[in-house]
Amino acid sequence: MSADKETFADLIDLPEENAQEIDFAKAVGKVDKLKQDTIVKTTALMDKELSHIKREAAERDNKQEYDDHVSSAFVPIVDPNEVLSWKTPGAQPYLLRKLKNGEYREADFIDLHGKTIDEAYEIVRAFIRHAKQEEFRCVLIIHGKGSRQVKKAQMKSYVAHWLKQMNDVIAYHSAPDFKGGTGAVMVILKKGDKASALNRELHARR
Repeated sequence: MSADKETFADLIDLPEENAQEIDFAKAVGKVDKLKQDTIVKTTALMDKELSHIKREAAERDNKQEYDDHVSSAFVPIVDPNEVLSWKTPGAQPYLLRKLKNGEYREADFIDLHGKTIDEAYEIVRAFIRHAKQEEFRCVLIIHGKGSRQVKKAQMKSYVAHWLKQMNDVIAYHSAPDFKGGTGAVMVILKKGDKASALNRELHARR
């Protein structure tokens, strides 16, 4: 990761005084917090994360083209140990193979353990938006398996459902075992404007 790139954890450690209040309770109804699974230990999110997420969400009126199509309705529930694997129709098949084999290194990550579905919804949207702005190509989301919950794999199911609806996400696959296995997902994002422009320039020179 280059020195001028800001991780999501860097941003969420900002002062709270400018944070705007938002309502997390929407679309989903009553949810239970997830207990900790045995998975990768992480310190990616700091105590002030929700303040930053609130501020990010308050800006969504200016980013409606990004957020409007992400719904929490009709979420297919997956098995706690199920391998998540998905790509857009135009994405190259090798992306999933490389994700499965751990050939991509994540530029940033978040851990959703202990979050409600409502909180995770805002965190994931802001995280993906930030990653795209920083032109990160691969990120890691630790959602847990949810095997000990009354409602099995709830967080995992919602994360998979949200990611499919995000325009900047082109593929994802459950992480290799050393990165969390089926309790985490590796996500590939579209190339940023700078990378796309560079590719066009290189092709034009050939």
